[in-house]
Amino acid sequence: MVSGRLKQSGLRQYFKAFVLFLLYMVFSILYFFYCVQVNVVAAAEQTIVGHVERQGYHFQEIMNIQFEFLEGMARYIGGGEELLSYENLEIIRSVCHESGFERMAIIDGEGISTYENGVQKEVKGRTYFQEAMAGRRALSDPLKSKVDGDERVIMAVPIFCEGRVAGVLGGSCDVGSLSHLLFEDIYDGAGYTVIVASDGTVVSCDRDQQHGGCSILKSDNFFHNYQTMEFVNNSSMEQMKEDFNRRLGGYAELRDSTGAYYLVYRPLELNNWVLCYVVPGAKVRESYGFIHYYEVILSMVLLLGVAVLLTYIWHVNNKEHRELMKFAQTDALTGAMNKASTEAKINQWLTGGESQGIQVFLMLDIDNFKTVNDIYGHAVGDQALEEIGKVLAQEFRDNDIIGRIGGDEFVVLMKNIGNTEIAIARMETLCQRIREIFIEALDGNHLSCSVGAAFGPEHGTSYEELYLNADKALYVTKERGRDGFTVYKG
Repeated sequence: MVSGRLKQSGLRQYFKAFVLFLLYMVFSILYFFYCVQVNVVAAAEQTIVGHVERQGYHFQEIMNIQFEFLEGMARYIGGGEELLSYENLEIIRSVCHESGFERMAIIDGEGISTYENGVQKEVKGRTYFQEAMAGRRALSDPLKSKVDGDERVIMAVPIFCEGRVAGVLGGSCDVGSLSHLLFEDIYDGAGYTVIVASDGTVVSCDRDQQHGGCSILKSDNFFHNYQTMEFVNNSSMEQMKEDFNRRLGGYAELRDSTGAYYLVYRPLELNNWVLCYVVPGAKVRESYGFIHYYEVILSMVLLLGVAVLLTYIWHVNNKEHRELMKFAQTDALTGAMNKASTEAKINQWLTGGESQGIQVFLMLDIDNFKTVNDIYGHAVGDQALEEIGKVLAQEFRDNDIIGRIGGDEFVVLMKNIGNTEIAIARMETLCQRIREIFIEALDGNHLSCSVGAAFGPEHGTSYEELYLNADKALYVTKERGRDGFTVYKG
């Protein structure tokens, strides 16, 4: 009972300690994974913002190169005698096929535009024409071409002749396609670009793109297009509009039924336009997928560690329990079981199903043990008891029950003996072995013992019955002069 309560108490203490450790470890792991996720998201956001920053610079550099190209041609054309000479028209026709311009035109001072294919139209009222005639580079808002019906922007530069502006050289291009080319190698082309005016007017976009439940059209207002989507993580439509008006870059996180998206924007130094790039969030974080793989590996390793720890705790607890049980049941001096444990073990064996054949119950007293203590002292008496304990352990089997039930009284239960002759031979040997014990302090005197035996189930089926009958046999041995054994006869 006591050992059982001690074991339960020990298990409870281990369980409490383990639960606290497990909670701490789970919290630490979750916090670690949270920190990793936060840093992955931050790194992904920083990466995509960096991409858009760089590509915005590249876009402006390309546009600047296009302007410089037009200005070089304009200088050559302005050096001739006539703007619309056959030679100049041949030049723009040839250059148009080899350059990134879809259309090129020479515009005279009256605003008559002559294209490389010979088609003419009046553009006198166009803002880009007026700005170029004022001697500045000009970039139009998207215009629908009457030639082919497509929307393009016009890049225009002045043609100087003898120090004055004699006309304008213009070229049309699709800036949406141009911006898409810049981004098509990023995130495997999963994103799409939109060029937007500060008021949300769509200047240009990838015509074939539809993402995030939204299909961007040039006739759309950019802000209206995203009103149906949810802005998350401190993003908002109002903040994005404010950034557009203040010419600030930034990003927003959007979500709808199809997933999460990043919308990154950067102001351009062209007509107050804003370059926007939209890409699925999963694609942005895809390059960090290996981190999740190693998180799984880490989790498995930790779980394995917990399993090993549990096994170790179980092993240690069982070992401590066995040692505690042994300590609680064992007589420290002789190594035999104590009285209470001896009685409980013998009764348990006799009533169990493994008890078969003859069970031999022995009672053993050391002859004249009181005299040994009185003459030689208790230390010598303890040495004698210790030596007898060793003899008993050597003479009987490991599964036999050996107990010390009093000062010099010992009990042995020999289990499942085939016949009584084996028990008699064992008692003879036991008495002889005790006579042979040598203790220097006894000054040549030797120990001896008296033994009484009862056989179960013939002489009893319980500890009490066998004890009483073996004690009677022991009394007979002492009356005969000690140093021998007697088998009970009922």
